[in-house]
Amino acid sequence: MTKVLSTRIEESLAKRLENASKKSNLDKTSLIRIVLLKGLAEFEQNEAIENYKQGKISLGKLGDLLNLNKWDTFDMLNEKKIPLNYSKEDFAEDTKIL
Repeated sequence: MTKVLSTRIEESLAKRLENASKKSNLDKTSLIRIVLLKGLAEFEQNEAIENYKQGKISLGKLGDLLNLNKWDTFDMLNEKKIPLNYSKEDFAEDTKIL
């Protein structure tokens, strides 16, 4: 199901959209959908990372929200130079499992 949304944009943004539409051979509606999806995904990723950094969500929850496995989540955090929220208690709990 789709829903119609409307918004007002600056003239300069409308021109950029028109140019990008021509260059990509996409109609403006399709291009707006693509850009919106990518922007929303980036927004959600940043929000999830910020919640992780603040200790509001766990590493596992971060991975779930970003649709990443544990190792890819580690790699992503490492690439962004974000330290792990991993306490001595977490380590003790993990070693019990092993």
